[in-house]
Amino acid sequence: MHLGSVLRRLTAFAVVAYAAWLPAQSFDLDRGREPVASLDGLWRFHPGDSPVEPGSNAPLWAAPGFDDSGWPLLDNAKSWSAQGYPGMSGYGWYRFTVEVPAGQKPTSLLLSPIVTSFVVYVDGKRVGGSGQMPPPKVIPSTEVRYHLFPLTLSGSNSARTVQVAIRVWHSPIWASYVGGGPFVDPLLGGHLAGDPELLSVEQQHRQTARNIRYVDAYSYSITAGLVGFAIFCIFLIRHAEREYLWFALILLAQTADNALTVGQQIYSWPPVPLYDLSDGICAAITLIAALCFFSRILKARAGWISSACLALATVSPLAAISYWPGWFSAPAAGTIQLVCLLPAVVWILTVLVDRTMRGNLDARLLLLPTMLDFGYYLADNLAIVLNQAGWTSLPRVLEVPLPLPPFTMHTGILLHLLFLLAMVVFLVIRFTRARRHEAWLNGEFEAARQIQQVLLPDKLDQCPGFTVECIYQPADQVGGDFFQQIADGQGGMLLVVGDVSGKGLPAAMLVSVLVGVIRAEAAHGTDPAVLLRSLNDRLMGRSNSGFTTCLAAHISADGLLTVANAGHLPPYLNGEEIGIPGSLPLGILARQRYESTFFRMSPGDRLTFVSDGVVEAQAQSKSNHGELFGFDRTRALSRQPAASIAEAAHAFGQMDDITVVTVEFSGASVAPVGAHA
Repeated sequence: MHLGSVLRRLTAFAVVAYAAWLPAQSFDLDRGREPVASLDGLWRFHPGDSPVEPGSNAPLWAAPGFDDSGWPLLDNAKSWSAQGYPGMSGYGWYRFTVEVPAGQKPTSLLLSPIVTSFVVYVDGKRVGGSGQMPPPKVIPSTEVRYHLFPLTLSGSNSARTVQVAIRVWHSPIWASYVGGGPFVDPLLGGHLAGDPELLSVEQQHRQTARNIRYVDAYSYSITAGLVGFAIFCIFLIRHAEREYLWFALILLAQTADNALTVGQQIYSWPPVPLYDLSDGICAAITLIAALCFFSRILKARAGWISSACLALATVSPLAAISYWPGWFSAPAAGTIQLVCLLPAVVWILTVLVDRTMRGNLDARLLLLPTMLDFGYYLADNLAIVLNQAGWTSLPRVLEVPLPLPPFTMHTGILLHLLFLLAMVVFLVIRFTRARRHEAWLNGEFEAARQIQQVLLPDKLDQCPGFTVECIYQPADQVGGDFFQQIADGQGGMLLVVGDVSGKGLPAAMLVSVLVGVIRAEAAHGTDPAVLLRSLNDRLMGRSNSGFTTCLAAHISADGLLTVANAGHLPPYLNGEEIGIPGSLPLGILARQRYESTFFRMSPGDRLTFVSDGVVEAQAQSKSNHGELFGFDRTRALSRQPAASIAEAAHAFGQMDDITVVTVEFSGASVAPVGAHA
């Protein structure tokens, strides 16, 4: 065995033997106490402000030698308003002494929050304070925080008595319902004096414990903010569905309101007047957005009642701050604000109850969460107003946090979460319904598109001696433009180009009807004027207040061109617009007569038809935004192939259905004839 191993074993044995021989460690509860003392108890108090010493302007009531034996004693855990000075505002002084034992360390003073502003004096010298002193005339401020001040700056070989005086000023704005002086939370403890390091740790512990009380509001502001932002992004994608916008505004307003509450309670920011105004704005936005949301999803008709509710909610933030300039008392201002907001809440709940009784499933889902959330808001604010008015001395039990270990949660936040859950479930259901409906519509549009493709001319409709090119580009999945070419059986061709007012499926369905009528009428004759008159008679009373522009043209085998127009754009012959009489579109005036105009086409001539989607294409670039493609560009391109014209208009900025038809005639040349009716 090595010598080193032997030595290690002998050392370990000696340590164990010595530990077994030592007595157990002893603790002394008297001498082992921490150097910290509670200041809870009775302090001397005097209302009003101290006279000052001539010359130095030092307050006499702060001097260590001042005789305060005649001052009454007040419990420093309660405000002076609860101890014989109700509603008192202005100045008040507290005095007490601290016996500091001999020692080498400095000592400090830890004070609980004091309302509204205060200054601390130790042996007549100012050592700190909180708030503005002298106080501002209009906008006072208070910090609900624990403050640490120096009591003695160095140790002493002998015990000594230190005189502490606190000059307090309480704002008259809230003196009627908020007591002046110390504000001691029994769960966090009162005032202390002792070792600065220990008190500094205690200060942090107390402030942290108080901050934890608002972790629910902090967490909800994050949750509601993220959900609100996500809902707003959905609105940007589906901007026609404004219920997403209103719900996003509800959540974002609640986010801002809770964030303001956390900031004011923990950091004393924003200042109370700005907080009151911001809180009032957030409450107004929440109710306005909620009214718009429920009005939309429940299909409630907008009337003067809902408009009045919106107007009252809009002006309600002004009432929230009307007591600052002294226009109203705080209870009166709170009452006015509640009166302005109450109609919107009543309107929302009335509509929900009405739709629930009618069997609306959405209303049944949202009724209870909405009633609890909005009803609690009104009840809580009513309790605040009653407390401010002095009509009840009961604590605001509605704001007592609910124990939900390991934290607590305010009732309002819990109801917000319940409301949020119900709304999210509702929107998920609504979004699912919308997607199913869109899938169904897409199927219907695809079927309509296929029908339109079937209705377009094909190779079987081509006529020898004519080269026809047709390009059709609907602005939506289906459109309202139509084109037909029908051989007349004698070597000639009937061409019909038109545009139904409106877009989408209704226009496409009317196009299908028109195409059927055109083909049926063409079997009886190819006179363009007669065809338009027949189409007009068929459309009367079937256009749903719309109209249809149409141009019919017949080209015979020998090149005779017969044209009749019903409000459509004239065609272009060899790059020039041909002059034809205008007339009303189809479906406007019964028994309308249309005039035929005759032209002669020679071999090689090109006839071009366009819809208004070509002429009315709009530029989208910043330099010429809104500029129309126009007639000049259309005329310049009219000799180009149909595909080139359509592509040019589409690239310029398509806004409507685009139809371009070009016909190149290759028959025998015949002498021209004049026009007649």
